[in-house]
Amino acid sequence: MGARLDDLDAYWSPGLTLTVKGREYTLPLPSAELGLWCRRLAEVTGEVHNASSEQEIQAAVARIEALPQLPDDLSLPERVLGDVYQQMAADGVEDPYLQFAGQTGYIWIIGGEDAAERYWTSGGRPEALRPTNRQARRAQNRAQTGGNRTAGDGKTPPPASTSGTTSPPTPGRRNRGRRKAR
Repeated sequence: MGARLDDLDAYWSPGLTLTVKGREYTLPLPSAELGLWCRRLAEVTGEVHNASSEQEIQAAVARIEALPQLPDDLSLPERVLGDVYQQMAADGVEDPYLQFAGQTGYIWIIGGEDAAERYWTSGGRPEALRPTNRQARRAQNRAQTGGNRTAGDGKTPPPASTSGTTSPPTPGRRNRGRRKAR
């Protein structure tokens, strides 16, 4: 007899829970149709972004236009949030919050919970999570410390350990000390 797997409901949460203005809203799992549509949209959007010629851009735009039409004329946040959109609107949630919640829901559908959490916690700017290179990290550190890298007591911190970071000797410069007398 082959392997028997448990019901998927044991592994999937009821959806994605977002907290907006102190209130929790749970997005239900997307329908198969919505999930497929969102993934296709993301794929084609990536093609537009990566296009290097006018022909490639036109081909990608044609693929967007060829995406199947979903029922109703809804915006992306309305479509992704579903009934939660109406709940949030009835609760007086402002449009920028609705838009951001909808974008987070879209990221959740195409990239999963971890991607949605990164997007949400970065305020929609994943690049804000960390500087991309050493120069940017140093500039961020200077901005955070006001340019002074001091210990909490106002003194300059001790130099970092150099243990394990010695450079190999340069050929021809070994044993430059005095020669032993014979």
